[in-house]
Amino acid sequence: MAALSKLLPHLILFLLSLSIILPVVVFYSRNKPFSMVFTLFHGEDSIKTWANSLNNQRLAKAKQYLATINETSLPEYNGGPELAVVIVTVNRTNQEYDKSGYILQTVAATHKMFVQDKIFPNKVMMICNVDVFPENYTEVVKLKSSIPVIQRYGLSSLPITYNFERRFLYGTKIYLNNYYKETVDYMFCLEAAHSLRPKYVLMIEDDSMPRSNALEIIHHKLQYLKRKSMTSLQEEFAYIKLFYPPKWQGYGFELTRLSEILCIGCIGGSTLVAINFMTCKSRSNFIRDAYFLYGVWLFVLVVLTIGRQNVMEFFSSSKHFYTLRPSPGCCTPAMLFSSQFIPEVINFLESNYKDLHTDLALHTFIKQTGIPAYQIEPNLFHHIGMYTSLSSNTHKSAEEFIFDDS
Repeated sequence: MAALSKLLPHLILFLLSLSIILPVVVFYSRNKPFSMVFTLFHGEDSIKTWANSLNNQRLAKAKQYLATINETSLPEYNGGPELAVVIVTVNRTNQEYDKSGYILQTVAATHKMFVQDKIFPNKVMMICNVDVFPENYTEVVKLKSSIPVIQRYGLSSLPITYNFERRFLYGTKIYLNNYYKETVDYMFCLEAAHSLRPKYVLMIEDDSMPRSNALEIIHHKLQYLKRKSMTSLQEEFAYIKLFYPPKWQGYGFELTRLSEILCIGCIGGSTLVAINFMTCKSRSNFIRDAYFLYGVWLFVLVVLTIGRQNVMEFFSSSKHFYTLRPSPGCCTPAMLFSSQFIPEVINFLESNYKDLHTDLALHTFIKQTGIPAYQIEPNLFHHIGMYTSLSSNTHKSAEEFIFDDS
């Protein structure tokens, strides 16, 4: 009874704090996609309307920006650039996609990032138009005067080359399915960019928008990998994935995710024990343990409610908080390739494009060769392609496309 009477004031304090903290967390999370409470406040139709509205706002800003780029020349590169930035694009037949203006948003955001960057002074940016009828792709045709365009089925404005033995492969216009063509398109753009002899090639699909500081963070991680290779004598990486679908970045039962939750819980428990130590005269081990367990439970409950995807956004505040993980199989919206392995990658894709989708082929490549590959967290790119280019009558979950691009 004595122990219970000592604990009672603390239990009341726990309940009072919980009654304040949980409503605040729910209020904060109500408009955060992938939070535990997001779908309680928003129905499927309202989420889709919201995503389309945000897309229209981004498109309006992109058109406004692109109207000014004739006055803004791209930085000139001398000899082999350190970085080649490639936007891979194809004209769409999906009417919803046509109205969405993904290519304009991608080009505007990438161009803005490109011209503002001072870390890679010797770099080149290009649009890789892989449409079978490039002259009918009006958005890209209009951009030719401002941004270099290379074309799989037409003339290019940069001095690109490729393996002459692939001329028939790259000249093929009819495929059994779109996935075959998608992989060969990717090969062509990657090989064309590699022919300019850059050190790195940044491949961006035409429905992916970079964060404004993406190149700064990429450079920071490249410096980290260089230091790591010097100490471990490990091979340089094949590629770094700069985007991974948020729907698969939540908390789960993987060992790494469980350890994250455990660490967060221990931080919460230790924080409350420290507060108790500084504010309470009692030095009871029982009270201390109660504060620790409550802190663990409270912090875990909070992060589970907010969602790991939204917790990671706090880490985007500094380049030092970004982390590199082993690369998963999916996906290819934005990837940085190390030039030294690009010929091997292209040869592997050529041998497997009929058997594996592009992302799975790349993942199989690193598994078979043992060359390291990474994924960066948080994402450096936003995926804006709710309507896919590979199917004319489907769209992805609208929740994935609600984000702040400011």
